[in-house]
Amino acid sequence: MGYRLLTMILSPSFSRPHRLSRSMRQPILLLSLVMVSLPSSSVALPKRLILGVDGVAYRDMKALQAGVTYEDAHGFQFHRQAFTNGYFPVSRNVSTFPSTSDVAWTEILGDRPLPGYQRTYFCEALNSTIVINGVTTSMEHERQMDWEVENGFLRSMGYVFPVHMFQYEAHELVENFLNTKSQADNYYAYIRSTDDAQHLSRDILAMLCALDGKLNELRARYKAIEGRDLEILILSDHGNNHAGPGKRIQVRGFLKKAGYRITKSLGNPKDIVLPTTGIESWVEIHNSPAETEPLLERLRHLKGVDVLTARAPGQVNRFIVMNSEGERANIDWNSNRNSFRYTMETGDPIQYRPVVEALARKSQLDPEGFATADAWMAETLAHRYPVALERIVRGLTRVTLNPATILISLNNKYVHCGWLVKRGSELVTIGGTHGGLDDLNSDGILLSNFEPTKDTSATRVAALFDGFPGLRDYRTVESGAEWISGSEQALTRIARAPIDRYSRMLPGNELFLRVWTPRFGQPGVEGAVDVTIAKARKFSDGLISLGNPRPKGAAERHLTLDLPISLPDNWSDERVYPLPSDLILEPEKEYWISGRIRDREKDTRIFDFAFRTDSRGLPVAY
Repeated sequence: MGYRLLTMILSPSFSRPHRLSRSMRQPILLLSLVMVSLPSSSVALPKRLILGVDGVAYRDMKALQAGVTYEDAHGFQFHRQAFTNGYFPVSRNVSTFPSTSDVAWTEILGDRPLPGYQRTYFCEALNSTIVINGVTTSMEHERQMDWEVENGFLRSMGYVFPVHMFQYEAHELVENFLNTKSQADNYYAYIRSTDDAQHLSRDILAMLCALDGKLNELRARYKAIEGRDLEILILSDHGNNHAGPGKRIQVRGFLKKAGYRITKSLGNPKDIVLPTTGIESWVEIHNSPAETEPLLERLRHLKGVDVLTARAPGQVNRFIVMNSEGERANIDWNSNRNSFRYTMETGDPIQYRPVVEALARKSQLDPEGFATADAWMAETLAHRYPVALERIVRGLTRVTLNPATILISLNNKYVHCGWLVKRGSELVTIGGTHGGLDDLNSDGILLSNFEPTKDTSATRVAALFDGFPGLRDYRTVESGAEWISGSEQALTRIARAPIDRYSRMLPGNELFLRVWTPRFGQPGVEGAVDVTIAKARKFSDGLISLGNPRPKGAAERHLTLDLPISLPDNWSDERVYPLPSDLILEPEKEYWISGRIRDREKDTRIFDFAFRTDSRGLPVAY
């Protein structure tokens, strides 16, 4: 693995054309023919490859299919065309708001919402900022892939050598697909370096041409083995504004000057939590609801703001939209019908007046002025702010378990990042970013070679393909555990495991320990799980870093869990245990929990992880 990547790093880039010598062409051609004719497995290969490519924009793929002539960053002129060999025209896949990877892929696959928009987030139950390493950790959507780069070091190489990392990913994708033992119809794979490369101003069109060539090679080898065509579906999670490095928005200094205090937790009305990761074209703000209106009025004067959105204080299903000119509108949401109303108070902050008029002409507004989510989507797919009402509402309520009070979409000439990250980015060439509400940031792709596609959104795309069946169920082959609650588990949009289908049977406010391991189904394994809980190391107030080992010699609490709850389906690899009534922990502390099962006279550890308690001393889920 390392040798192949090193070879790619040392080899010439595909950005400039180069030729093989005549003496090399014939042996390589013969070798290729031999390779194509050799089956790699006695098991039939999957019928369909579903490939996620991070951050590929609709406008780039559309241009590439049509053919485009352009100059790259070095002034070399190229004409490129790709994905024309059997592919249907590309469609839009409109992202979430914010248009960032973790929440978008989670929405695309219908998984339970994540704790935060990113892996540094504010946890309301803990009133603390949580920090998780974004390179070495994997979210649910990543673990559901049949193939992706899991190694943290290799992932980090995407930020250093993105083109070479892309070559490595494309190569490994093909080889792992051809050697899979999976008997499922669908094979899911994920390439993340396409996003890394665009952040670092690499030639995404050249990379997509190379991917097309690699997939054509795969299609030829597949047909030689299986005697049929490989079905390919390619989709991405968001676009990229290609706006260059951008100016750093001075949101921290602006808020401090206005009398606010940037903190890691909320203690008084003037406290602001401002989670920040990477270089982004959006900002999330957590604040006291009483300060929302004053903040909106102030923030519209902040240079670099494009659109401000917020939950209306004291009104559960009303949301505020403003722009930098002070124009303001309200979004009302009927959650039972999933319908929306756009009411302009002062001006038209997102230019939706023509949309409202079009819906009225088509008799798609009810007597109260609401239209369904699908009607709004159909009318706004090609708008500068596509599917804006639904995305704003979901961004402030559903795409994460800890939504922000205010979400800001930035002018594409500006970025939000920490001072150190911005200074570091000045050492390289930055090509652009994403996260904002507009089409440049939001329009990802949906592309197929087996059936025409149509413009859709992250919330809907799975329904076009039977809910993406056959995603890797990592809990059947790995061991682990997590705290869950019925109410939050019920937010899973596509039920895949029994706990998803029957989450409403769990009391919504109670806590459970979800444990999974393939050992549960093995002979000789006892049913009880022996649990050890110990207080973890102390951290500074308001800032928690999960995943740290507990110190040796800490006081320990031992429990035996042997009465899992009963659910209707057979559930051999997974069990859910209620929180023991006699478990008493200190409030607002961090703990480390581990679990073992007895297997033929031997104790086997099956999980360990860190968690935090709330003000009542109860573990906080997720």
